[in-house]
Amino acid sequence: MIKLKEILSENSWNRKFGEPLPTLEDVIEKKNDSVNEGPQDQRPADKEVQRLIKAEGKLRERMLKLEQVFLRDGNPNSVKLSKDLKKVYKETVTKFMREMIKIRKKFK
Repeated sequence: MIKLKEILSENSWNRKFGEPLPTLEDVIEKKNDSVNEGPQDQRPADKEVQRLIKAEGKLRERMLKLEQVFLRDGNPNSVKLSKDLKKVYKETVTKFMREMIKIRKKFK
C-alpha cells in the first residue's frame, strides 16, 4: 500500500518555490493517468484465472474422491483423516482461490 507521504513528496512534482502544494485530487488524477490497462492487458490475466479455476476444480474432484475412499473404510481413524483432509484443503486451496480472485479484480 502506498503511503500518502510518498505520493505527496515534492520530488514527484515539478514544483517551484512558492507554488501551492498539490491537492489530493491532483495526486489521484496523476496516479490514475499513469495506470493504463487496456483489454489487451486483461485478457491474458483472465485466461490464467480461468485455467487456475479449471485446475482447482479437478484438484477438488480428486480430493473428494480420496475423501470417499477414507470414508468407505469406516474406521473412526479414517473418518478423522477425511475430515482433516477436507479442512486442510479449505484452509489452503480455497483460501488461495479467493485471494487470487480478489487480486484479479484489483487489476482492472
